[in-house]
Amino acid sequence: MRRIAMAAFFVLIAQAASAQTLPKFVCHISADKLTLRVTITNPYDQPTHCQVNCHLSGSVPGSTFNSSCGKTVPGKTADFLLCEQQLPDKRPYGVVDASSNAECIKPLTDADRQKEDDDDDELVKKLEKEGQDLLKRLQKQN
Repeated sequence: MRRIAMAAFFVLIAQAASAQTLPKFVCHISADKLTLRVTITNPYDQPTHCQVNCHLSGSVPGSTFNSSCGKTVPGKTADFLLCEQQLPDKRPYGVVDASSNAECIKPLTDADRQKEDDDDDELVKKLEKEGQDLLKRLQKQN
């Protein structure tokens, strides 16, 4: 029983940690139902690419569709306008579904960049050594 409680506790902690970086977004349909306006808040200090996927019902019962837009959003910008869209032939939108979602790519920190550089340097050294070893074996065969 104690293991189950601990596992549940760690699941809740993980969910809380991941929820902190989820961006706030809005898929808003205008009062006349002809325009979809999509805004997002970048939760990061640095500019990054954000995307919103609005899941909507059509004006015809049972019809559904998706509308997505994305672009680079300045750091810590609230309610940034990603896009405004209209359907062809002035067809009206229905309603926004609760399954709509958004994501902002987590920018790399200086430490992340340094680690990538170090990993690249290590890989280059490894490949150079493997190349030299292969060359030595080929020279011994001749």
